Amino acid sequence: MYLKYSTGFLIASLIQAGIILSTESLGLSTLGAKLTAVQLLIHIIAGQVVGYILLFIMRKLEVFSASNVWIIGSITGITAWFILLTTNSALGKVNAPWTQGFSTILSSVIAFISFGIIATYIIKNYDNKEFET
Repeated sequence: MYLKYSTGFLIASLIQAGIILSTESLGLSTLGAKLTAVQLLIHIIAGQVVGYILLFIMRKLEVFSASNVWIIGSITGITAWFILLTTNSALGKVNAPWTQGFSTILSSVIAFISFGIIATYIIKNYDNKEFET
């Protein structure tokens, strides 16, 4: 059961990374994200962690599990965007998007919201209470 979640979160992470890298290469974003094997692995692990935190929250709070995929996904994406990009910019891994202009903010928020929506959809699609451990 958890393999389906992990696979879904992996796909969401790769789509998110693709959006970020595409906007960087097109000059729409100046986030400064670089893709090395180690950074990709860290990105995928962070996506798994965020996805499983979302799964836990959706299982514990009925209001989240009953809400619209777009709403919960957007809230998740924006929250992850703020926490992860604040942390990464403080560590010097990326440029703080709020200092790079509107297009960087928009493209990075879209990438994170995309992750959130896909992760929420995966959870709602595959969550079956009888398989809980």
